[in-house]
Amino acid sequence: MCLLTMNLGFPEMVFLVLLAFMLFGPKRLPEIARQLGKFVAEFKRASSDFQSQIHQEIRKLELEDADPRKHLEPEIAKLKSDEDLSLTGALNRLTDRIKNTIPQDYDA
Repeated sequence: MCLLTMNLGFPEMVFLVLLAFMLFGPKRLPEIARQLGKFVAEFKRASSDFQSQIHQEIRKLELEDADPRKHLEPEIAKLKSDEDLSLTGALNRLTDRIKNTIPQDYDA
C-alpha cells in the first residue's frame, strides 16, 4: 500500500489557486476561504476541548490511585478486628509474619 504525503511546492500551490479561481470564481472564493477557516478553527477548538477532557479524566484517575485512604482503610479494619492492640500483641503478630515468610527448610 502506498502512503501519500502532501508535499506541496510553489508550482502546485499556484495550480490549486488557479483551479479554484476557475471553479468558483473570484467573487465566491473569499467566502469559501472564510468558511473553510471557520471550520478549521472550530475543529481545532473541539479537538482541544476533547484533549483537555481526556487529560482531566487521567488526572482524576491518578489522584484516586494516589489516595492513601484507599490503601490504609483495609489495614486499619484488620487492626480493629484484632483483640490484642498492645505492644506485646504487635510483636507477636510481627514474629508470626516473619516466621511465615521464612521457608521451612531454613527454620532453626
